Amino acid sequence: MRRAMCVIAVLTVGLLPATGWANGEAGVLALVHGLLIDGTGAEPVEDGVVIIRDRRIVAVGSASEIEIPEDAEVLDVGGGAILPGFINAHVHDGYSESNLRAWARGGVTTVRDLGTQFRWTSSSVSVFADRDRLNADVRNARLVAAGPLVTTVGGYGGYAVTSPEDARDKVNGLIDGGANIIKVAIEDNLQGRRWPMLTLGEIRAIVETAHTRDIRVAAHVSRSVHVEMALDASVDDVNHMAVDSVSGGLIARMVDRGMAWVPTLELWEGVSRRYGLSWDRIAAGNLLRFVEAGGIVALGTDYAGYTTPFDLGMPITEIRLMSDAGMTPMQLIEAATRNAAIVCGLGDDVGTLEPGKIADVIVVDGNPLDDLQALGSVLVVVRDGVVIRDDR
Repeated sequence: MRRAMCVIAVLTVGLLPATGWANGEAGVLALVHGLLIDGTGAEPVEDGVVIIRDRRIVAVGSASEIEIPEDAEVLDVGGGAILPGFINAHVHDGYSESNLRAWARGGVTTVRDLGTQFRWTSSSVSVFADRDRLNADVRNARLVAAGPLVTTVGGYGGYAVTSPEDARDKVNGLIDGGANIIKVAIEDNLQGRRWPMLTLGEIRAIVETAHTRDIRVAAHVSRSVHVEMALDASVDDVNHMAVDSVSGGLIARMVDRGMAWVPTLELWEGVSRRYGLSWDRIAAGNLLRFVEAGGIVALGTDYAGYTTPFDLGMPITEIRLMSDAGMTPMQLIEAATRNAAIVCGLGDDVGTLEPGKIADVIVVDGNPLDDLQALGSVLVVVRDGVVIRDDR
Protein backbone atom coordinates (compact mmCIF):
# COMPACT_ATOMS: atom_id res chain seq x y z
CA MET A 1 0.00 0.00 0.00
CA ARG A 2 1.38 3.39 -0.95
CA ARG A 3 1.97 5.64 2.06
CA ALA A 4 0.06 8.91 1.78
CA MET A 5 1.72 12.17 2.75
CA CYS A 6 0.51 13.98 5.88
CA VAL A 7 -2.50 15.92 4.66
CA ILE A 8 -3.76 19.38 5.47
CA ALA A 9 -7.30 18.87 4.14
CA VAL A 10 -11.00 19.62 3.51
CA LEU A 11 -14.33 19.42 5.44
CA THR A 12 -17.93 20.57 5.48
CA VAL A 13 -20.70 19.61 7.92
CA GLY A 14 -24.32 19.43 6.92
CA LEU A 15 -27.30 17.88 8.51
CA LEU A 16 -29.10 17.33 5.21
CA PRO A 17 -28.92 14.22 3.01
CA ALA A 18 -25.96 14.62 0.71
CA THR A 19 -26.18 14.41 -3.04
CA GLY A 20 -23.88 12.34 -5.21
CA TRP A 21 -21.15 14.01 -7.23
CA ALA A 22 -18.80 13.19 -10.10
CA ASN A 23 -18.46 9.51 -9.20
CA GLY A 24 -22.24 9.02 -9.00
CA GLU A 25 -24.64 8.15 -6.24
CA ALA A 26 -23.61 5.97 -3.31
CA GLY A 27 -24.42 2.27 -3.59
CA VAL A 28 -23.10 -0.73 -1.65
CA LEU A 29 -19.53 -0.51 -0.43
CA ALA A 30 -17.44 -3.01 1.54
CA LEU A 31 -14.22 -1.94 3.24
CA VAL A 32 -12.17 -5.07 3.95
CA HIS A 33 -8.81 -6.20 5.37
CA GLY A 34 -8.42 -3.36 7.85
CA LEU A 35 -7.76 -2.89 11.55
CA LEU A 36 -11.20 -1.82 12.77
CA ILE A 37 -11.24 0.90 15.46
CA ASP A 38 -14.91 1.77 15.85
CA GLY A 39 -14.76 4.90 18.04
CA THR A 40 -16.61 3.35 21.00
CA GLY A 41 -13.45 2.53 22.94
CA ALA A 42 -13.81 -1.19 22.23
CA GLU A 43 -10.75 -3.30 21.43
CA PRO A 44 -9.71 -3.08 17.78
CA VAL A 45 -10.76 -5.88 15.43
CA GLU A 46 -8.15 -7.49 13.21
CA ASP A 47 -9.17 -8.14 9.58
CA GLY A 48 -12.18 -5.88 10.04
CA VAL A 49 -15.01 -5.26 7.60
CA VAL A 50 -17.47 -2.38 7.22
CA ILE A 51 -20.48 -2.73 4.92
CA ILE A 52 -22.24 0.42 3.69
CA ARG A 53 -25.57 0.50 1.88
CA ASP A 54 -27.56 3.58 0.91
CA ARG A 55 -25.16 5.84 2.82
CA ARG A 56 -25.59 4.00 6.11
CA ILE A 57 -23.45 1.40 7.84
CA VAL A 58 -25.26 -1.92 7.84
CA ALA A 59 -22.63 -4.29 9.24
CA VAL A 60 -19.36 -4.01 11.17
CA GLY A 61 -17.09 -6.77 12.45
CA SER A 62 -14.42 -9.29 11.56
CA ALA A 63 -14.13 -10.93 8.16
CA SER A 64 -15.05 -14.26 9.75
CA GLU A 65 -18.41 -12.84 10.85
CA ILE A 66 -19.44 -10.54 7.98
CA GLU A 67 -20.66 -11.75 4.59
CA ILE A 68 -19.78 -9.45 1.70
CA PRO A 69 -22.87 -8.65 -0.42
CA GLU A 70 -22.61 -9.79 -4.03
CA ASP A 71 -23.45 -6.31 -5.31
CA ALA A 72 -20.84 -4.55 -3.19
CA GLU A 73 -17.94 -2.56 -4.49
CA VAL A 74 -15.05 -4.02 -2.48
CA LEU A 75 -12.40 -1.64 -1.23
CA ASP A 76 -9.37 -3.55 0.10
CA VAL A 77 -7.58 -1.25 2.55
CA GLY A 78 -4.53 -3.49 2.76
CA GLY A 79 -4.16 -3.58 6.52
CA GLY A 80 -4.76 0.11 7.14
CA ALA A 81 -6.79 1.22 10.13
CA ILE A 82 -10.52 1.83 9.55
CA LEU A 83 -11.97 4.54 11.81
CA PRO A 84 -14.98 6.83 11.99
CA GLY A 85 -14.54 10.14 10.24
CA PHE A 86 -12.89 12.57 12.63
CA ILE A 87 -14.72 15.63 13.96
CA ASN A 88 -13.32 19.03 14.87
CA ALA A 89 -15.81 20.34 17.41
CA HIS A 90 -14.49 23.91 17.54
CA VAL A 91 -13.68 25.84 14.38
CA HIS A 92 -14.34 29.22 12.84
CA ASP A 93 -14.40 30.19 9.16
CA GLY A 94 -16.40 27.04 8.48
CA TYR A 95 -18.59 28.63 5.81
CA SER A 96 -15.69 28.37 3.35
CA GLU A 97 -15.95 25.68 0.69
CA SER A 98 -12.16 25.49 0.36
CA ASN A 99 -11.79 24.97 4.11
CA LEU A 100 -14.51 22.35 4.20
CA ARG A 101 -12.93 20.45 1.33
CA ALA A 102 -9.52 20.58 2.97
CA TRP A 103 -10.97 19.23 6.22
CA ALA A 104 -12.79 16.42 4.46
CA ARG A 105 -9.80 15.29 2.41
CA GLY A 106 -7.78 15.28 5.62
CA GLY A 107 -10.19 12.86 7.28
CA VAL A 108 -12.26 15.38 9.26
CA THR A 109 -15.76 14.69 7.97
CA THR A 110 -17.63 17.03 10.34
CA VAL A 111 -16.80 20.42 11.87
CA ARG A 112 -18.69 22.57 14.36
CA ASP A 113 -18.45 26.29 13.60
CA LEU A 114 -18.82 28.10 16.93
CA GLY A 115 -19.11 31.69 15.84
CA THR A 116 -19.22 33.83 12.75
CA GLN A 117 -16.70 36.65 12.65
CA PHE A 118 -19.10 39.51 11.95
CA ARG A 119 -21.59 41.48 13.99
CA TRP A 120 -24.88 39.66 13.97
CA THR A 121 -28.17 41.17 12.79
CA SER A 122 -31.63 39.74 12.27
CA SER A 123 -30.87 39.41 8.55
CA SER A 124 -27.76 37.31 9.13
CA VAL A 125 -29.65 34.01 9.12
CA SER A 126 -28.56 33.67 5.49
CA VAL A 127 -25.44 31.95 6.83
CA PHE A 128 -27.61 28.95 7.65
CA ALA A 129 -28.72 28.81 4.02
CA ASP A 130 -25.02 28.85 3.12
CA ARG A 131 -24.51 25.93 5.52
CA ASP A 132 -27.27 23.93 3.85
CA ARG A 133 -25.83 24.60 0.40
CA LEU A 134 -22.35 23.54 1.49
CA ASN A 135 -23.64 20.44 3.26
CA ALA A 136 -25.35 19.21 0.12
CA ASP A 137 -21.92 18.42 -1.40
CA VAL A 138 -20.28 15.30 0.04
CA ARG A 139 -16.86 16.58 -0.96
CA ASN A 140 -17.21 19.03 1.91
CA ALA A 141 -17.07 18.26 5.58
CA ARG A 142 -20.45 18.35 7.28
CA LEU A 143 -20.97 21.78 8.87
CA VAL A 144 -22.68 22.18 12.23
CA ALA A 145 -23.41 25.87 12.76
CA ALA A 146 -23.96 27.97 15.86
CA GLY A 147 -24.28 31.33 14.16
CA PRO A 148 -23.08 34.12 16.48
CA LEU A 149 -21.55 34.14 19.94
CA VAL A 150 -24.32 35.30 22.30
CA THR A 151 -23.12 37.89 24.81
CA THR A 152 -24.17 41.02 26.69
CA VAL A 153 -24.01 44.62 25.49
CA GLY A 154 -20.33 45.44 24.96
CA GLY A 155 -19.36 41.90 25.88
CA TYR A 156 -17.06 39.31 24.35
CA GLY A 157 -18.87 38.16 21.21
CA GLY A 158 -21.13 39.56 18.52
CA TYR A 159 -24.80 39.13 19.44
CA ALA A 160 -25.90 41.06 22.53
CA VAL A 161 -28.86 40.34 24.77
CA THR A 162 -30.11 42.80 27.38
CA SER A 163 -32.16 40.67 29.79
CA PRO A 164 -33.38 37.10 30.34
CA GLU A 165 -36.51 37.91 28.31
CA ASP A 166 -34.44 39.35 25.46
CA ALA A 167 -32.17 36.30 25.64
CA ARG A 168 -35.15 33.97 25.19
CA ASP A 169 -36.44 35.94 22.22
CA LYS A 170 -33.08 36.08 20.47
CA VAL A 171 -32.19 32.44 21.09
CA ASN A 172 -35.57 31.37 19.71
CA GLY A 173 -34.87 33.58 16.71
CA LEU A 174 -31.52 31.90 16.10
CA ILE A 175 -33.09 28.46 16.32
CA ASP A 176 -35.96 29.49 14.04
CA GLY A 177 -33.33 30.74 11.59
CA GLY A 178 -31.59 27.36 11.54
CA ALA A 179 -28.92 27.29 14.26
CA ASN A 180 -27.81 23.74 15.10
CA ILE A 181 -26.34 24.83 18.41
CA ILE A 182 -26.17 27.93 20.59
CA LYS A 183 -22.87 29.34 21.80
CA VAL A 184 -22.71 31.67 24.78
CA ALA A 185 -19.81 33.86 25.93
CA ILE A 186 -18.82 33.58 29.58
CA GLU A 187 -15.79 35.85 29.54
CA ASP A 188 -14.72 38.99 31.39
CA ASN A 189 -10.91 39.06 31.47
CA LEU A 190 -8.51 37.66 28.90
CA GLN A 191 -4.92 38.87 28.44
CA GLY A 192 -5.72 42.08 30.27
CA ARG A 193 -8.75 42.87 28.12
CA ARG A 194 -11.94 43.35 30.11
CA TRP A 195 -15.57 42.91 29.11
CA PRO A 196 -18.95 43.10 30.83
CA MET A 197 -20.42 39.62 31.17
CA LEU A 198 -23.82 37.99 30.98
CA THR A 199 -25.53 37.43 34.32
CA LEU A 200 -26.17 33.92 35.54
CA GLY A 201 -29.89 34.57 35.05
CA GLU A 202 -29.32 35.49 31.40
CA ILE A 203 -27.16 32.42 30.79
CA ARG A 204 -29.81 30.22 32.40
CA ALA A 205 -32.48 31.77 30.17
CA ILE A 206 -30.34 31.02 27.10
CA VAL A 207 -29.80 27.41 28.14
CA GLU A 208 -33.39 26.76 29.18
CA THR A 209 -34.71 28.18 25.91
CA ALA A 210 -32.35 26.09 23.80
CA HIS A 211 -32.96 22.91 25.79
CA THR A 212 -36.72 23.35 25.48
CA ARG A 213 -36.14 23.02 21.73
CA ASP A 214 -33.64 20.14 21.99
CA ILE A 215 -30.70 22.35 21.06
CA ARG A 216 -27.40 22.06 22.90
CA VAL A 217 -25.49 25.03 24.34
CA ALA A 218 -21.71 25.45 24.20
CA ALA A 219 -19.86 28.08 26.23
CA HIS A 220 -16.68 30.03 25.64
CA VAL A 221 -14.67 30.08 28.88
CA SER A 222 -11.06 30.74 29.87
CA ARG A 223 -11.03 30.44 33.66
CA SER A 224 -12.42 28.20 36.36
CA VAL A 225 -14.90 30.84 37.55
CA HIS A 226 -16.46 30.78 34.08
CA VAL A 227 -16.66 26.98 34.15
CA GLU A 228 -18.51 27.19 37.45
CA MET A 229 -21.05 29.62 35.97
CA ALA A 230 -21.53 27.30 32.99
CA LEU A 231 -22.19 24.41 35.36
CA ASP A 232 -24.66 26.44 37.39
CA ALA A 233 -26.51 27.29 34.18
CA SER A 234 -26.52 23.66 32.87
CA VAL A 235 -24.45 24.41 29.75
CA ASP A 236 -23.68 21.22 27.78
CA ASP A 237 -20.01 21.74 26.95
CA VAL A 238 -17.31 24.29 27.69
CA ASN A 239 -14.71 25.35 25.14
CA HIS A 240 -11.07 26.21 25.88
CA MET A 241 -9.31 24.47 28.75
CA ALA A 242 -9.09 26.83 31.73
CA VAL A 243 -5.78 28.68 32.04
CA ASP A 244 -5.91 28.83 35.81
CA SER A 245 -5.83 25.79 38.07
CA VAL A 246 -9.21 24.05 38.25
CA SER A 247 -10.09 22.61 41.63
CA GLY A 248 -10.74 18.93 42.12
CA GLY A 249 -14.19 19.77 43.43
CA LEU A 250 -15.12 21.65 40.27
CA ILE A 251 -13.82 18.81 38.10
CA ALA A 252 -15.86 16.33 40.14
CA ARG A 253 -18.99 18.42 39.59
CA MET A 254 -18.35 18.48 35.83
CA VAL A 255 -17.85 14.74 35.69
CA ASP A 256 -20.96 14.11 37.78
CA ARG A 257 -23.01 16.38 35.51
CA GLY A 258 -21.57 14.86 32.32
CA MET A 259 -20.39 18.23 31.01
CA ALA A 260 -17.94 17.85 28.13
CA TRP A 261 -14.78 19.90 27.67
CA VAL A 262 -13.25 20.94 24.30
CA PRO A 263 -9.65 21.85 25.27
CA THR A 264 -8.34 23.76 22.16
CA LEU A 265 -4.74 23.22 23.27
CA GLU A 266 -3.49 24.32 19.85
CA LEU A 267 -4.88 27.78 20.60
CA TRP A 268 -3.21 27.99 24.00
CA GLU A 269 0.12 26.78 22.61
CA GLY A 270 0.07 29.50 19.98
CA VAL A 271 -0.95 32.22 22.42
CA SER A 272 1.63 31.11 25.00
CA ARG A 273 4.46 31.10 22.46
CA ARG A 274 3.51 34.52 21.13
CA TYR A 275 3.22 36.23 24.50
CA GLY A 276 5.59 34.22 26.69
CA LEU A 277 2.81 32.76 28.84
CA SER A 278 2.48 29.42 30.62
CA TRP A 279 -1.18 28.91 29.73
CA ASP A 280 -0.39 25.89 27.57
CA ARG A 281 1.20 24.05 30.51
CA ILE A 282 -1.59 25.00 32.90
CA ALA A 283 -4.22 23.89 30.38
CA ALA A 284 -2.45 20.56 29.81
CA GLY A 285 -2.36 19.91 33.56
CA ASN A 286 -6.06 20.69 33.90
CA LEU A 287 -6.85 18.39 30.98
CA LEU A 288 -4.96 15.48 32.52
CA ARG A 289 -6.74 15.83 35.85
CA PHE A 290 -10.10 16.09 34.08
CA VAL A 291 -9.39 12.92 32.07
CA GLU A 292 -8.12 11.03 35.12
CA ALA A 293 -11.37 11.94 36.92
CA GLY A 294 -13.42 10.42 34.08
CA GLY A 295 -14.33 13.63 32.26
CA ILE A 296 -15.71 13.68 28.71
CA VAL A 297 -13.26 15.30 26.27
CA ALA A 298 -14.14 16.26 22.70
CA LEU A 299 -11.50 17.31 20.19
CA GLY A 300 -11.58 20.89 18.93
CA THR A 301 -8.88 23.35 17.90
CA ASP A 302 -10.46 26.84 17.58
CA TYR A 303 -9.28 26.93 13.94
CA ALA A 304 -9.18 30.58 12.72
CA GLY A 305 -10.33 31.80 16.12
CA TYR A 306 -7.10 33.71 16.67
CA THR A 307 -4.17 34.99 14.63
CA THR A 308 -1.88 32.09 15.57
CA PRO A 309 -1.39 29.16 13.12
CA PHE A 310 -3.81 26.21 13.13
CA ASP A 311 -3.87 22.91 11.25
CA LEU A 312 -6.43 22.83 8.44
CA GLY A 313 -7.44 19.20 7.91
CA MET A 314 -6.43 16.45 10.30
CA PRO A 315 -5.68 18.28 13.61
CA ILE A 316 -2.30 16.66 14.17
CA THR A 317 -1.03 19.45 16.43
CA GLU A 318 -4.04 19.21 18.74
CA ILE A 319 -3.71 15.42 18.80
CA ARG A 320 -0.02 15.71 19.72
CA LEU A 321 -0.73 18.20 22.49
CA MET A 322 -3.54 16.08 23.95
CA SER A 323 -1.22 13.07 23.86
CA ASP A 324 1.57 15.04 25.52
CA ALA A 325 -0.91 16.02 28.25
CA GLY A 326 -1.39 12.33 29.05
CA MET A 327 -4.33 11.11 26.97
CA THR A 328 -3.96 7.61 25.50
CA PRO A 329 -4.35 7.00 21.76
CA MET A 330 -7.72 5.33 22.34
CA GLN A 331 -8.92 8.23 24.49
CA LEU A 332 -7.86 10.60 21.73
CA ILE A 333 -9.72 8.66 19.07
CA GLU A 334 -12.86 8.63 21.22
CA ALA A 335 -12.50 12.38 21.76
CA ALA A 336 -12.26 12.97 18.00
CA THR A 337 -15.13 10.66 17.06
CA ARG A 338 -17.85 9.59 19.52
CA ASN A 339 -17.44 12.44 22.01
CA ALA A 340 -17.10 15.12 19.36
CA ALA A 341 -20.25 13.81 17.66
CA ILE A 342 -22.13 14.12 20.94
CA VAL A 343 -21.18 17.77 21.49
CA CYS A 344 -22.20 18.47 17.89
CA GLY A 345 -25.64 17.04 18.64
CA LEU A 346 -25.00 14.23 16.16
CA GLY A 347 -24.29 11.33 18.50
CA ASP A 348 -27.14 9.25 17.07
CA ASP A 349 -25.90 9.67 13.49
CA VAL A 350 -22.09 9.81 13.30
CA GLY A 351 -18.98 9.35 15.42
CA THR A 352 -18.84 5.55 15.66
CA LEU A 353 -18.79 2.64 13.22
CA GLU A 354 -22.07 0.96 14.16
CA PRO A 355 -25.02 -0.32 12.12
CA GLY A 356 -27.50 2.44 11.40
CA LYS A 357 -24.98 5.28 11.56
CA ILE A 358 -24.25 7.56 8.61
CA ALA A 359 -21.22 6.17 6.78
CA ASP A 360 -18.47 8.66 7.55
CA VAL A 361 -15.34 6.48 7.49
CA ILE A 362 -11.63 7.03 7.08
CA VAL A 363 -8.69 4.70 6.50
CA VAL A 364 -5.17 5.62 7.61
CA ASP A 365 -1.86 3.98 6.75
CA GLY A 366 -0.74 2.34 9.98
CA ASN A 367 -2.05 1.68 13.47
CA PRO A 368 -2.74 4.95 15.34
CA LEU A 369 -2.91 3.04 18.62
CA ASP A 370 0.81 2.33 18.17
CA ASP A 371 1.76 5.60 16.47
CA LEU A 372 -0.59 8.60 16.41
CA GLN A 373 1.32 10.01 13.44
CA ALA A 374 -0.52 7.43 11.33
CA LEU A 375 -3.54 9.73 11.56
CA GLY A 376 -1.67 12.14 9.30
CA SER A 377 -1.47 9.49 6.56
CA VAL A 378 -5.07 9.39 5.35
CA LEU A 379 -5.63 6.98 2.47
CA VAL A 380 -9.41 6.79 2.12
CA VAL A 381 -12.26 9.10 3.09
CA VAL A 382 -15.91 8.10 2.86
CA ARG A 383 -18.37 10.90 3.57
CA ASP A 384 -22.07 10.05 3.75
CA GLY A 385 -21.44 6.71 2.04
CA VAL A 386 -19.52 8.20 -0.91
CA VAL A 387 -15.79 7.69 -1.44
CA ILE A 388 -14.36 11.21 -1.78
CA ARG A 389 -10.70 10.23 -1.47
CA ASP A 390 -8.88 7.03 -2.37
CA ASP A 391 -5.07 7.16 -2.31
CA ARG A 392 -4.38 3.48 -1.74
